[in-house]
Amino acid sequence: MQNNVNIAGAAGACHGVDVETGTTAATGKFYAVQVLTDAIFSVFTENGKTGDTMTGFTLPAGTTIINGLGITAFTLTSGRVRAYKLPA
Repeated sequence: MQNNVNIAGAAGACHGVDVETGTTAATGKFYAVQVLTDAIFSVFTENGKTGDTMTGFTLPAGTTIINGLGITAFTLTSGRVRAYKLPA
């Protein structure tokens, strides 16, 4: 199955970014999460995802998770990330 999602103009500077370094829940509508330092998520919720959860394992620095349908919530166990916002 193919999904075409237009994220044209959805660069972080256009719609904002959310930098998270603690264990407080982040909510909103993000199209990408960039891992700045090795990170572990305890919660990672995204639209249109199937399969296993994205929690409980280390994602190395430099990893970027992209979902043009929207990443709607995440909570870090450890690490630092930069989340790029979709238009409201």
